[in-house]
Amino acid sequence: NRFIMKHAVYIGNFSFPLGNAAGKRVYANGKILSENGYEVLFIGLDGNISSETPIQETKNTFDDFIYYNLPDPASLSARMNFIKTYRTVTRLLDDIYPKPDLIIYYGSLGLSIIDDMLIQYCRKRKIKIVSDCVDWLTVKTDNPFFDFFKWLDTTYRNIYVNKRADGVIAISDYLTRYYSNAGCHTVTIPPLSPVKNHRNSLNTENQGKIVISYAGIPFRKGTLIRDLNTLKDRIDKTVLLLYSAWKKGCTFTFNIFGFTRDDFVTALPSYIEYIDKMGDSVHFFGMMSHEKVTDSLMKSDFTILIRDVNRDTTAGFPTKISESISYGTPVITTKTSDLEKYISEGDNGFFLDIENEISAVDKLSSILKIDRNSIFEMKKRCMESDLFYYRNYSSR
Repeated sequence: NRFIMKHAVYIGNFSFPLGNAAGKRVYANGKILSENGYEVLFIGLDGNISSETPIQETKNTFDDFIYYNLPDPASLSARMNFIKTYRTVTRLLDDIYPKPDLIIYYGSLGLSIIDDMLIQYCRKRKIKIVSDCVDWLTVKTDNPFFDFFKWLDTTYRNIYVNKRADGVIAISDYLTRYYSNAGCHTVTIPPLSPVKNHRNSLNTENQGKIVISYAGIPFRKGTLIRDLNTLKDRIDKTVLLLYSAWKKGCTFTFNIFGFTRDDFVTALPSYIEYIDKMGDSVHFFGMMSHEKVTDSLMKSDFTILIRDVNRDTTAGFPTKISESISYGTPVITTKTSDLEKYISEGDNGFFLDIENEISAVDKLSSILKIDRNSIFEMKKRCMESDLFYYRNYSSR
C-alpha cells in the first residue's frame, strides 16, 4: 500500500518560522503534522512586504516547509480591507494542487471575519478547518475606539467563529474547557520546541553573580504607560522585586533584551530610579537577533517572567517559559496559565507570590543565593526533561 501524503495549510497572524512567538508555535505544530502524514504549507504576515507585492513572489522555504507572506496590516484601514486579503488567500488556495485536506487558522490575517469566511470556503469544498486558539486578550490603550473595536473583533472570533470550526487546538486548559463545554472537538497543545534540546546550554561560564534574564517587549515603544495594569509582562514589578532583593544585599546581573534604557524611561519614567540605584547590576541590550538572544538565555542562570493572574494570563500560555526550559534555563515566574502542570518547585523553576510582596522578596533573595552546583543540576534537568519537545505531543 503506497503511503498517501495529506495536505494542510496553516494560515494566520504569525511570522514564520522564528519571527515571533506565534511563528515558533506554528512551526513546531507543523512538525507534528508533518510526522503524522501531512505536507504543511504556511501563509503568514511580514511587516516588510509591500501591499503591492503579489503573494506568489513571497514564496520561500524553511526546514522543507513552503511558506508565503502577506503584508502585516498595521493600520486600521489596512485591516478593513479584509475582502482583498480573503481573495488573495483563497486564490492561492485554489491554485494549490492537490487541494488541502485541512486548514488551520491562527488568530486572523487582520479581522476575524476573514476566519469566518474561510470556514464558509472550507464547508463548500469539504475541507476540514480548525482554530489554533492561543489567547483571550483584554485590550487597554489610550484609544477607547480602538479598544472597543479590538474587543469586538476578539469576542466575535472566540465566542462565535471558533465554535463553527471543526475543532480547536487550545493553548491552555482554560480554553480547552471553554470550547469543550461548547461541544467543540478540542486538544490542548502548549507552546512547543521543534528542537529536542540545546546541548550548549549546560555552560559553566557564570562563576560570579547569578545571571537573570528577561526577553520581550512588554510595552509599546515610545508610549508612556499610564495604567500599569495594562502591562501583560509586569516589568515594573520585576524591577521592584529585584531592587528590593538588591537592597537586602543580593548580588546578581539582570539582562534585559528587547528594549533599551531610553525605551524604559519613556514608558515607565518613575521606575528608572530603581534601575539607576542598582547600577551595573542591570544591563539593557535592546533588540538583538533571535540567535544572539537565544544564546544569551541559554547562558543565563534563570529567566524571569512576572505576570498578574487574570483572564488574559489564564487563557494564554507564556512562550517565554516553554522556550526557557527548552533552552535548559530554569524560570522564576508566577502561577498563571497551566504553569503548575509543568513547573516543579526547585526542580526546573520557582514561583513567586507577588500578592505578598514581603514573601516574594524573601523567596527571590533565597533563589539568588543558590549555589552553582544546584543551578547546574536545575539546568541539566530542564534540558533533559524535553518537557516541551514537539514529539512528546504528537499522539495528541
